[in-house]
Amino acid sequence: DSTYYSNFIKNSSETLVVKPTPHLINLRKHKEKSSIKLDDCLKFFTMNETLSANDTWYCPSCKAHKQADKKLDLWKLPEILVVHLKRFQHSRFTREKLNAFVDYPIKDLDLSKYTLNEEEKSVRYDLYAIANHMGGLLGGHYTAYCQNKDDKRWYHFNDERVELLSDLKKLQSMSAYVLFYRKSPKFNDPKPNGNPKKGKKPKDSNGEEDL
Repeated sequence: DSTYYSNFIKNSSETLVVKPTPHLINLRKHKEKSSIKLDDCLKFFTMNETLSANDTWYCPSCKAHKQADKKLDLWKLPEILVVHLKRFQHSRFTREKLNAFVDYPIKDLDLSKYTLNEEEKSVRYDLYAIANHMGGLLGGHYTAYCQNKDDKRWYHFNDERVELLSDLKKLQSMSAYVLFYRKSPKFNDPKPNGNPKKGKKPKDSNGEEDL
């Protein structure tokens, strides 16, 4: 079913929101002990897709429904990028939790090869928070890893308990559910526009220029 292999990414900026529903990549064929790279997910997000016979597009020129091709690309990248991994699979006959390990970068997430806008190709993203889900369909528990913006250290949030995360390898696990990225400042410095034009100094109430 082609709906299982539709796209997977969504984020908080209107520039990348896909309606009516977020596009999700299916992790069904990846066993729990296998892994898939986030870059593979992004390839699915931008791949060319032929609509099925049950999902045809109405052509306003020929006045008929066609099995058109659909292609999504990135143009304007947001300040905050939220990546939602599809962990719950519902089909006509089965319901299951997907525990495939997704290998995602902690620093310098590069979307340049999926971005058409040349001005956006230098953008990189750093991970700053992760929402985790443990459990299955009938019950589970949520925790979070978050990086303090001041001391740059990671903390583990588990209900009322907050602990310093000493083992950063735990940031990547099969429990990762939602990834929160922000633009890396070292790749997003504003381009210099030259020296600003010198204007006249403002005048005081006596008509003389302020020093």
